[in-house]
Amino acid sequence: MTLQRKLLRAMLGLLALAALAGVVTLFVPARDFLGRIALTLIISAITIAAALPASSRLDHERTRPAGLALLAAIVPAFLIFLLATWVGLFGFSRWEWHIAGTGAHYVACAAAALGALALARKPGNRVAGGVALLAAGVCFASGLIGIWIEVLGIGGFEIQAQFWASAWVFFWCGIIAAACLFGLGKRTAPWRWIGVAAAGAALVMGLWGIWNRLNEPPMWFLQAMFVGITTGACNVLNTLDLKGFQRYVALATMGMILATFVFATYLNITTIGFKSHDFEDDLAARLMIASSIISVCGLLAVVLFLAINRRAMATHSGAIREIANVRIICPRCAAKCDARVGTSRCNGCGLLFMLQLAEPRCVKCEYNLLDLKGDKCPECGTPIAQSTPGGQPALS
Repeated sequence: MTLQRKLLRAMLGLLALAALAGVVTLFVPARDFLGRIALTLIISAITIAAALPASSRLDHERTRPAGLALLAAIVPAFLIFLLATWVGLFGFSRWEWHIAGTGAHYVACAAAALGALALARKPGNRVAGGVALLAAGVCFASGLIGIWIEVLGIGGFEIQAQFWASAWVFFWCGIIAAACLFGLGKRTAPWRWIGVAAAGAALVMGLWGIWNRLNEPPMWFLQAMFVGITTGACNVLNTLDLKGFQRYVALATMGMILATFVFATYLNITTIGFKSHDFEDDLAARLMIASSIISVCGLLAVVLFLAINRRAMATHSGAIREIANVRIICPRCAAKCDARVGTSRCNGCGLLFMLQLAEPRCVKCEYNLLDLKGDKCPECGTPIAQSTPGGQPALS
């Protein structure tokens, strides 16, 4: 039995026990204690569910670091929520929600940090990943202060709210800047720096307004955010390696994002930061909403393209990277040739060969089927006959 199936059975067992404990709490005096047991079982099941994708990554050398990082992030979250469940039983009931809030905040920031680390490993995205990682780290630290500062007696609700707001202003401005820096080493897009400058300006204005308790309409802050978001989204779409129909969809999505920016800018300026304005009968508002809906749909389509392309070919693994030549017989003149991987020419008639090697991958779970003698994927049981090299062909 594979590790994934063991974890799945454990998760189902824990959920069954949690259901049983939840029912029992309705009929016995010790409801508080049994309720905490039921919550512990549910937390354990959720933890196992989160660990399932991490365990599948441990089987492959290329994805093992990501799997280990994900597991390392899951364990603290489990311990924090476990502490929040049981700390009230020992006289610290005041801390329960603060610890639970810490756990939720940690999960959000850890997810962003893992994404940033994965981004930093991609060619040309080390700077973007580093900026996103810094944003996640500062957000976690500032949010943690905001959660606990009142409990520790250092400040009141107002300063707590200021730290909390500062955390997320820093986070979103950092994410916008990272999007503008995406693909910095791959393609030259000078206009990306407009978005970076806008994200920096939004960060400064946001923090200044938060800590100086400004009540003016945040028109310029919103405008800086609009510029940064638009630039970042268009930069990512422009940098992605998409071809044919996929590229046209990306370009159309960029056009709709720019249209949304124009309508949002018009409304932001004419309403002084979207203050006291009725949008129901405003044509610009309706056009902004329509273009934003189309933009979101276009972005989802691009994400789908990337998922399909990712499974299209596995051509850079260590098992096939060192193969430079392939012995073939020319289908036109029957001459035997040692053709290079890539583009080469027949020695007899000059026919062009375009060769690419790929690992056979399971179409369902992407398990490496190279050198496998059976007729089913050992990971998920999918028949190998359904698998093509690397899974499904890419859309073009």
